[in-house]
Amino acid sequence: MLLKVKDVKEVLAIMGEHFPGNTEGCEKVGLLDAVGRIAAADIRAAVDVPGFDKSVVDGYAVKARDTFGASDSLPALLEKAGEVLIGKDAGFEIKEGGCAYVPTGGMLPPGSDAVVMVEDTEDLGSGTIAVYRPVGPWQNTIRRGEDISAGQVVLKSGTRLKPHHVGVMAGIGLEWVEVIRKPRVSIISTGDELIRPGKELRPGGIWDINSYSLAAAVLEDGGIPLLGGIIRDDRSAIREKIEEALEDSDLVLVSGGSSAGTRDYTAAIINDLGKPGILVHGISIKPGKPTIIGSVRGKPVIGMPGQPVSSLVVYRVVVSPLIRRMAGLDERQKEPVKAVCDENYYSAPGREEYLMVMVYRGEDGKLHARPVPGKSGMITTMSGANGMIVIPKNKEGLYKDEEAEVILL
Repeated sequence: MLLKVKDVKEVLAIMGEHFPGNTEGCEKVGLLDAVGRIAAADIRAAVDVPGFDKSVVDGYAVKARDTFGASDSLPALLEKAGEVLIGKDAGFEIKEGGCAYVPTGGMLPPGSDAVVMVEDTEDLGSGTIAVYRPVGPWQNTIRRGEDISAGQVVLKSGTRLKPHHVGVMAGIGLEWVEVIRKPRVSIISTGDELIRPGKELRPGGIWDINSYSLAAAVLEDGGIPLLGGIIRDDRSAIREKIEEALEDSDLVLVSGGSSAGTRDYTAAIINDLGKPGILVHGISIKPGKPTIIGSVRGKPVIGMPGQPVSSLVVYRVVVSPLIRRMAGLDERQKEPVKAVCDENYYSAPGREEYLMVMVYRGEDGKLHARPVPGKSGMITTMSGANGMIVIPKNKEGLYKDEEAEVILL
């Protein structure tokens, strides 16, 4: 069967039409579990912050007008009414000609409207405080609600929450926050030759790479990977596992069942499970041409190439944007960079090629990209690369010293 391939732009448009984004709603999580999550709604303060007028220095709370004209030669003499303890209500009022000691962060007693720094005062004994510098109204204070007022939006919907955002939420008294639910992604590896890492390698067998590399990529993109294990090349076993995965997850990745060979059943199973079934069977990229994208019960089911590098390229190009969209993240994980090619590289026209490269900074201070050699299936292609160059399908490769755009991995 010949694959009716589509280019990457067409594929992304089809996926955008059928799988527009997060449809699974949101959930409440504790503040410490909120880091890296996406706020599902605007976060508003229920109270003023601070909730009282407070001092920003150690000093004496006063009526500002009582200090006007104070100087070293003619200080203002005020009567000390008491002391304010940090975290406590003053319990008394400042009257004309009075003052009270207040620590940094302490609550201003009613009647006061400024704080004189302690170094601008002198305790003369018998409850008399000399003030040598005048202060203006509300000097050395933060007014109630000056930082955040009740009802104010402190974090907008769609914000990716970081440690300082957690501090803001704690500062307005929140214990829980509503975030977009992480997409659950089932990963199924198919193939009689696959063996779980940690098990003894039998003759002709290979360890399962894709389950783990894809799971790590899903984690990086804000999803929850669900490893479905290794399924033998048996149509009914693969179908049963896909149906099970559809019940448990929002998206299903099937590794190893995407080529048009006689033992690869993914496409037929997707069509059997319901309409619309197969949306794409073949993408005009190298590596990764025999990729399947289908829709079953409104959920994406994607047949990934079994070859590890091809699988990761397909993931980066078409799967990553989908998972990130479902998770409420920007579809592009990293901005591409410009790098100088170290050598000539021939690419057969007709397919968009993703060339694995090692990006490094050269002695000239510029970023350089060195193609990573490797035959199909060699895992050193992955270990030696930290980027991909996209070679358009109508371009016959790259010239040495040509500047190219690199997607960092």
